[in-house]
Amino acid sequence: MSRRRLRLGLTAGCPAGIGPEVLARALVDAPLPEGVSLRFFGSAAVLALGAKRAGVPFDVEEQFMVLRRGRRRVRVETALPQPGDPGARTRAGRPDDDALRCQRDALVRACVAAAAGNLDAIVTGPVRKHALVIDGVAYPGQTEVVHALTAPNAPPPLMVFSGGPFVLGLATVHLALGEVSGALTSTLLDRALAHLHTATRKLTGKRTPQLVVLGVNPHAGEGGMFGREELDVVLPALMRARDRGLRILGPVPADGFFADHARGRRPPDGVLAMHHDQG
Repeated sequence: MSRRRLRLGLTAGCPAGIGPEVLARALVDAPLPEGVSLRFFGSAAVLALGAKRAGVPFDVEEQFMVLRRGRRRVRVETALPQPGDPGARTRAGRPDDDALRCQRDALVRACVAAAAGNLDAIVTGPVRKHALVIDGVAYPGQTEVVHALTAPNAPPPLMVFSGGPFVLGLATVHLALGEVSGALTSTLLDRALAHLHTATRKLTGKRTPQLVVLGVNPHAGEGGMFGREELDVVLPALMRARDRGLRILGPVPADGFFADHARGRRPPDGVLAMHHDQG
């Protein structure tokens, strides 16, 4: 039986930013799987703008843009520019209403396609977050938009980073630092640890990966001297996770963990950070 090819949806984010050129360059540089299907959500004008900025030669063949680098040719399905197309009017460094409408419409269309089962994954470019207003709802980031439009009835997802020495999850993401403590509930941490365990298993291939949980406060609270989040919320969540069979260490001071890793200490398989910039 032949293997079904991978279907990737692509968005450039705000076309007035660096998204289009980074995407164009990545498409000709990345080691893409054989037979991958690439669909760009936006007009060819936006992708062409990025290719020109990045110095990537391209041709337009009906509903496809073909990006070239040496002998490498990458075919991307995209919509042809139409009269009045806002993508054709965007300019680098000028995030006007046309550009912001492009970033919003492309992300929404990609999410609708994914929710319908027509995509396996979405690759997104950077957006201007203050302009992520969809149907009157302001979203703090693309993660929240994807969740709302593809799986609104599912529990919130865990943002995970991979490709480095360990899989990194963020317990809280797009929050002001002053709101992190109140957001760290037992339910949130139980869900985050379960998601991180599942993601780390899939990405590393290990049945029982070793996880490390970072503390919330300096010195992981120093026994309650610098805050009680570790004692009241984090430690009980770790104990429940261990009862479920997860291998977890922590909470450990974040500065010490990263310093040890920088000095060559063997990394764990997965790490849960408590807030955005800590991770």
